[in-house]
Amino acid sequence: MANSSAAKLVGLTLLLAMAYVFRGVLAQPPVVDPNSAFQTDRAFSTLERILGDETPHPVDSDANDAVRDRLIFEIEALGFTPIVQDDFHCRSFRSQARCMRIQNIGFWVTDPGPNAVMVASHYDSVPAGPGASDDGAGFASSLEIATVLKGREFARPLFVLITDGEEAGLMGASLFASEDPIANLIGAVVNMEARGVRGLSSLIQTSHPNERDITALISETRLPISNSLNTDIYELLPNDTDMTEFLSLPIDAANLAYAGGVSFYHTPGDNLANMDKRALFNLGANALAITEAFLNDTSNEPEAKLIYADLMGALLLVLPVWLGGAFLSLGVAIPIVLLVLGNLRSTIARGAIAPALGIILGLLLATSLTLLVGTIRAEQVFGASYPIALRTLHGSTMILSCLVSYAVIARGVPKSALYAGAWLWFSAFGSLAFFFVQGSASNFAFTSLFFALAAGLFLLGWQKVGEIIAGLGVLIFVVITFPTTALGEIGLLIEASAPFAFVLGAALISILPTIWPEDGISAGERRIVISVPGLLVAVSLAASILVPAYTEDAPRGLNIFHIQTDDEQEPVWSISAREPLPASFADAAEFRRGSPPGSAATYYLAPAPRLDTSVAAALIGDETNDETRELILQISAPDVDMTILRWTSDEAPLEARLNGEIIDLDGIELSNARCFGRTCQDITLELSLPAGTTVQGAEINSYTYGLPASGDFLVRARPDWTLPIQSGDAQLIISRIEIDGFETEDK
Repeated sequence: MANSSAAKLVGLTLLLAMAYVFRGVLAQPPVVDPNSAFQTDRAFSTLERILGDETPHPVDSDANDAVRDRLIFEIEALGFTPIVQDDFHCRSFRSQARCMRIQNIGFWVTDPGPNAVMVASHYDSVPAGPGASDDGAGFASSLEIATVLKGREFARPLFVLITDGEEAGLMGASLFASEDPIANLIGAVVNMEARGVRGLSSLIQTSHPNERDITALISETRLPISNSLNTDIYELLPNDTDMTEFLSLPIDAANLAYAGGVSFYHTPGDNLANMDKRALFNLGANALAITEAFLNDTSNEPEAKLIYADLMGALLLVLPVWLGGAFLSLGVAIPIVLLVLGNLRSTIARGAIAPALGIILGLLLATSLTLLVGTIRAEQVFGASYPIALRTLHGSTMILSCLVSYAVIARGVPKSALYAGAWLWFSAFGSLAFFFVQGSASNFAFTSLFFALAAGLFLLGWQKVGEIIAGLGVLIFVVITFPTTALGEIGLLIEASAPFAFVLGAALISILPTIWPEDGISAGERRIVISVPGLLVAVSLAASILVPAYTEDAPRGLNIFHIQTDDEQEPVWSISAREPLPASFADAAEFRRGSPPGSAATYYLAPAPRLDTSVAAALIGDETNDETRELILQISAPDVDMTILRWTSDEAPLEARLNGEIIDLDGIELSNARCFGRTCQDITLELSLPAGTTVQGAEINSYTYGLPASGDFLVRARPDWTLPIQSGDAQLIISRIEIDGFETEDK
């Protein structure tokens, strides 16, 4: 008997643990369907031709010109007429303005008209990488979708937009939404993005309300990961795509992205060789299906807000928000009735405490052990290369805590009391989450309904049937939440994902009473049941501490800077000190910890040669009238790719212009401006400040992407488990202009 109970408990917990640890398998894209209307090989070949030699192509660069020319050639070869929106554009947010020349590309697939559907993507990349997935997958899919839909009749027009300057601040989308007359014709947008090089596409954003958006998801194509919790959480995070700008228009929206292989995001590893064609197929085929659904939808009735969740990409469960709240309320109320009326009064406390205590302890312990690993390890990001170690630690810790809680508290507690306590806490937590984030009901409401039904059946004496219904509810919960949390782990990174172990604990406490003996387990059984997850905790903890933090398949982002000022400070090579300096760099140069010019942060610094520079910055105008002080700053930097201007004043500007473009200051206390690309190699900044404003000075940071030839030895010393990231390696020249007390130059 002892061995039988222990074997069942160990078997159940190990099965759930394996499902949790390997839950990412549920979020893998399907194999490429050669019979699909979306032809993946054709889209990939188009992408190969457009990217050419895969040189990074940031906004307003020679490389971006080449990509744009090839993109326009492909559009014309398909029989479409490109429309290029070419303008110098500025936008502001927080205390910053961003300016650059933008060249968006659009074309009509059908005849132009109102209430059009727009398929959107962007073609610029970050300076560090070629952007094969971000967003080559998007624009290649856009061209393939246009090819498939060309010549067909739809109820609505179809427009394709491929923006520029997304990576530099959503600039192309901002320009389109604010200044392109075509924007007034758009009624729905399908946007495509990537935050990695593989993985199942996910619906990350919709419009509000979202009924037409969700209706468009239902198609014969395998669904993207679609969960209203994901979309609600996305909107709470400081993440943006072009869709952020498009949503300023009165549109329906579906924003799709894949996010596997995030270590290659915004690095040279975002290339064609690393791109998973299954991800390209899944993204493009889903976007095609949703686009067709929008094209055939002419409804204009008032929409409701829906909660929704997909079941392994095969079925979409949808509820109005109010009904999701009702299901959660039933999930709380009926188990309470079962506890109070089901002859369980003497065991209410233990039946309710055991599951709650198990989950709370599990979360606390999983989080604490992860923090312990982070304290021991020198690396800031230490779980990317072998995430299975931390994932197993989180899961086994939750299982151990739940089993210990039941072993100590649940002896002599009837199954019905344990079930009722677990169902009550499950639905109560879901209700709490629903109060703060309505979309979270997608993960709990459907299962709460099953638990409410099961509790009702227990009250009627149909316990076996109730257990079956509850088991189906747990299965639905696992199928919905395990892939969702796998995606969340990618977004938050494995080091911050210990709280996701809650879903494992919630599933375990909801099914554990099925095999938990009412008279408890013996001391021998307890040793067996606890020792197995305890051993897993010990092994996974040791592995989390010892495994390499980075590999070639999960590299560390690392940038090298050459920094020099326009004064007598010695130039330096600079590498971030947030993580240990790789030994190969320590062997290549005499690095020390310190703060480089222009920064108070700590970096690894080594002496560097002084470079010739043609950067010139000056105050060329300073006039005060009765109400305002007018300043004009001029910067000439012929070889620079990006310039940041910062100034210190005791009053914010009333008006600002950069190269003649007005900067919108509505609600903004502007204190710096960034200008990107070749057009910004000559900058004139005009500031209108209140009269009497003191301006201490301005600092100009001029960046040139890539290192000078004198830095080749550091490039060679770069370990193969590191890659440049975001803006990549760069040369930084810091210039300063003293303003008050500075003698104005003649124009």
